[in-house]
Amino acid sequence: MAALTKSDLRALDPGEGAHVVSLDSTAPQQIVRRLMVLGFVPGTYVSVVRRAPLGDPIEFELRGGRISLRASEARLIFIS
Repeated sequence: MAALTKSDLRALDPGEGAHVVSLDSTAPQQIVRRLMVLGFVPGTYVSVVRRAPLGDPIEFELRGGRISLRASEARLIFIS
């Protein structure tokens, strides 16, 4: 399997998935903490379920549940 070269969750298309590598350390800690509580921690496999017609929000599946994030929040989550 080829490694993905995409940098953050916004780059994934519906049906694609990747592992979370890290969260943006320059983002406000309040937002980073919220994302971690939602399950976006390093090592977690995340896949894109669907996007809204205009591309925002994006629905993700992780740890057996589904979560929708704004594109501005998805850009804070780096993937491999």
